[in-house]
Amino acid sequence: MSKRLYSYKRVKYWYAYDVDDICALYAEFGLHAQTVRAWQKKGLKTIDKGNPSLVYGYDLIEYLKEHNTKNKCQTAFDEMFCFKCQDARNIFQRKISIQHKAKTLFVSGHCRDCKTVMFKTYKMDNLHELKRIFHVGGVLELYDCKASPCKTHLQAHAVTSPNESLNSDLQRDLFG
Repeated sequence: MSKRLYSYKRVKYWYAYDVDDICALYAEFGLHAQTVRAWQKKGLKTIDKGNPSLVYGYDLIEYLKEHNTKNKCQTAFDEMFCFKCQDARNIFQRKISIQHKAKTLFVSGHCRDCKTVMFKTYKMDNLHELKRIFHVGGVLELYDCKASPCKTHLQAHAVTSPNESLNSDLQRDLFG
C-alpha cells in the first residue's frame, strides 16, 4: 500500500494530543491508533512516558512535515517521475503530448527505460521551453497563434454555400 500524506495544517500548534485525538484529526483517512504508536517508535516526540502518551502540536507538525517529504523525488525540468521505476526518468525519444486546461499544461510522455506513460504539469509560460527541448506531438486544445481560429477558409466556405450538402460536394468532386 502506498504511503499516505497527512496534512499538518489541521494540527494546532500549542495543543497537546493523545493517540485518540490524533486519530480523530484524520478520521476520514482511517488513521489507526497503532499507526500513531508506530510513529512514536519512529521518532514522534512525546511529552513524557506516562499513559496516555501526549504529543505537543508543534512536535506533531514537525514530524508530519518530515514524514510527508521523506520519500519525495525531485525531477528536473526535462524529466518526469515514472511510477513503475519509482524514480525520475528522461522521456523516450523526447516525444511528448500536451493538453491545455486553465493556464496549465498537462504533459505526457513515455519512460525511456520501461516505456510506461508518465505525466507532469507545467505552467503555460513554459510552453516555448517545452517546444525547444522536446518534440511536441498530439497537442490538444492548444493554440499558439495570434490569429483567431474561427477566421479560417473553412468557415468562409460554409458562409458562401450554406444550403449545399456535403454529399453533393463529394459527388461533384468524384464524378465531375
